[in-house]
Amino acid sequence: MEQPPVPLGALDGVPPGLRYRIRDVLRAVPGDGGALDGVTGERLARLLEDGEPWLGADPSLAEVGYWMIEPRHTPELRARGCAWLAMFPSVETARRLAALALDEAAPPPVREQAIAALGRRQLRALHAATRWPVEAIQLADEALVKLADAATAAGKVASGQLPIALRHVQWEGASAVFARAPGLWGEAIEAFATPALARVLLVCLEDMPPQHRARAIRLVAAVLGEEAVPLLLVRAKEAALDQQLEMLFAVIALAGEAQLPALEAAIKRLDNVDRLRARAKWHLKQRGVLPTVRGLRVARATATLALDERAAKCAQAADDLGVLTKFARHGEAYLYGLWGWMVRGASDPARARELVAAHPESQRLVRDLYLEDLARRGRVKQLVAAAQTLHCADLGALQLAIYGRPLAALELATTARTHTPELACARSLACYRAGRPDLAVRVLAEDPPPAELVDDAALPAFPGPHERWLVERAPGSRPAVDALVRGRDAVIALAKPAPFDAEPDAQTLAPIGAVARRLGRALAGATVYLAGELGYVDKAKLAKSVEAAGARVVHGPFPGTDFYVRGDGCPPQTVAQLERQGARRLNPGELEGM
Repeated sequence: MEQPPVPLGALDGVPPGLRYRIRDVLRAVPGDGGALDGVTGERLARLLEDGEPWLGADPSLAEVGYWMIEPRHTPELRARGCAWLAMFPSVETARRLAALALDEAAPPPVREQAIAALGRRQLRALHAATRWPVEAIQLADEALVKLADAATAAGKVASGQLPIALRHVQWEGASAVFARAPGLWGEAIEAFATPALARVLLVCLEDMPPQHRARAIRLVAAVLGEEAVPLLLVRAKEAALDQQLEMLFAVIALAGEAQLPALEAAIKRLDNVDRLRARAKWHLKQRGVLPTVRGLRVARATATLALDERAAKCAQAADDLGVLTKFARHGEAYLYGLWGWMVRGASDPARARELVAAHPESQRLVRDLYLEDLARRGRVKQLVAAAQTLHCADLGALQLAIYGRPLAALELATTARTHTPELACARSLACYRAGRPDLAVRVLAEDPPPAELVDDAALPAFPGPHERWLVERAPGSRPAVDALVRGRDAVIALAKPAPFDAEPDAQTLAPIGAVARRLGRALAGATVYLAGELGYVDKAKLAKSVEAAGARVVHGPFPGTDFYVRGDGCPPQTVAQLERQGARRLNPGELEGM
């Protein structure tokens, strides 16, 4: 078998299914400067996305990124290499990315991705142990500030990624560069500044483009405190309404009740005065707090925090980024995204509910937490609607089964598009709670989900090496996998009582019948795919047998296919695809001619 272009170790810290995908994708990536074809590029992109929570556990995988960014490769692969290296912050990674970002001969897409990686101090979905070393932060900051200094001298910021990357930089060197041309660096002004820069921003606020002034006002107030009050009051008299209100709220937060008359004079002709006054009262109670800036300072630096501090700080940051939305929507949409990542960092379903209530578009970002919150509050209809919208009927069904709505869980499960551990666990638990323990046991024994592929030889039976690794090395990362591997008692142990005010369960037993029919494996009315290589005579005989059994043959591994017959040469990837889509293999004796 062809070896990957980069020597790989045992990769013990990475789940076996991902180890297989790493080796498989790397064997397909051209190592001679050839272009990435569409299929390989897509597989590499999916590996980056799916592997983000896991790959950082093995620092040796940084070598893959170092190989990708070599000059002999195409710009596309080199840019992907920079994104790969963002999962492995280290002194060596920072040094290599800095060299690439500063290399004027490097292709622009590669430099842009290197700049983005140097500024990525957010944990987001990275492996939980990921943390930027102090020395790596210093190297990254120096490179970013050097680029900013050159752009300031040129009077033009040519990089779209540089200002956003600089929002993460806390070093005073960045503030010194911004102070030379605050109007040029409006996009980079957000959460960090020295007092000297804050004073410059306060004086030169009109030099900044209007869309950046709200961030600058908040930052100035947070850094200078009461020192900023007199000039903010002067500026407010001539500012546009949105900026005027931002200044006046900052003044109230810093100087207290004595500044309320200025706000009353500004809002007396507005329609939404009650909410504006409510916000002013909040600031009076939280004297000296600029919550958005405080939340951003955590959100921009989660990957630099100590591991044992992150959950608590993310919880506080989530509250800070959300509290002012009780009075008005954020004017800057990106704040909702950062709020969502703080909710995920806090792992708090209640905070997920608050985010979605303020910004429904954030459902996808906090999906699992949001569904859990709906289930534990008994909001059955809302959960079903959310699960359908987010294409995660399996996750929704499991939450309904856990929180005592088994019939609704089974009804939702019938709409699931893939046969996942969560779906199998939901079906088993829901059948048990619906009074059919016999079906619960049969689901576990006869209809387990497909295991993850770990090699090119065959699809292993569930639980395979990947699932056993998760249970042994990362318990809790996939509760449904844990329960299925441990057996019936573990599945039942997931159950929790329904809340006293929960919406009623579904009023039909039809979903139980659907489970029984699936387990019965009846061919009448079913669809069958003949996979792999079958002789012409054999294929014709099988097709006739399928039709005689009341089923019909389909000519591709389409979603919704009920059964498949595996012929010679059928690759395990096709088998895995079929079984993930819910198709079951026909065994000898179930169909005449097999």
